[in-house]
Amino acid sequence: MTGTLGLFSLVDLFQLLTAAARTGRLVIDHPQGIARVYFDKGKIVHAEFGGLKAEEAIYALFADERGAFEFTLGLKAPAVTIRVGTENLLLEAIRRVDEARREQPGATATLADDVVPVLNEQAFTAGRITFKAEEVALLRLIDGRQDVRQIADSAGMPLSEARQVITRLLQVGALTISNRKPRVARLVTRLSLKQLAPGTAGVDSNIVASWAKVLGYVPTRITCKRPNGKIESFEVVSIEEAGPFILFSRDTLFARDLAVNAALLVKPASDASL
Repeated sequence: MTGTLGLFSLVDLFQLLTAAARTGRLVIDHPQGIARVYFDKGKIVHAEFGGLKAEEAIYALFADERGAFEFTLGLKAPAVTIRVGTENLLLEAIRRVDEARREQPGATATLADDVVPVLNEQAFTAGRITFKAEEVALLRLIDGRQDVRQIADSAGMPLSEARQVITRLLQVGALTISNRKPRVARLVTRLSLKQLAPGTAGVDSNIVASWAKVLGYVPTRITCKRPNGKIESFEVVSIEEAGPFILFSRDTLFARDLAVNAALLVKPASDASL
């Protein structure tokens, strides 16, 4: 197996060899010298790079991912210098890269605030990954519904710090990103002929069902964006054959100063604000 770093990240490469339980030698032709990383049944057991050995050689490679690589199957390690689990080794390498980037002037996190992280159950099956306290705190809050900003708020953590922690967890495979992005519905306000409680909005059951299919759960609230940009939030009620309309009681229309026959952009409130 051969390739070039940059097109293929070290995390992806190491995780591929680990998942396949490969034994052999990975050689990286780095601009600063030849790096050699040995695997034994998927576990990293020895590394050499630029005069460094063991874990420090791995950390140095992560700090500067460049060069072409080639994996030779079956070659045994000349020594066993790495005894920490591969998952924890990668996690620590990623932490060090993140810390170095944070120290650079103007460094910023690139993870979008409105993405929804999801636990990768397979990553926890082996039970070999250990986490820091702030990572555990966020993992407990990840339910497949909250986005990065909401998780940070729930944890009482600065958004920038939450981004960095979630980015590390994504890189080691503890999390994945949900592709659940429900479509925004453009609905016209109408007075409901059915009795609706104040503060509730009626939406066609087919629209609610399509949201539920994408999200994996039935939304209980919606946000509505007016033409002037103002955001309103309502409890949602599923109504059969409501069509392209959002239905309100007379009390709700008056209380929220909503006009009949006004177009609103509507989506589940559990996602990021419109």
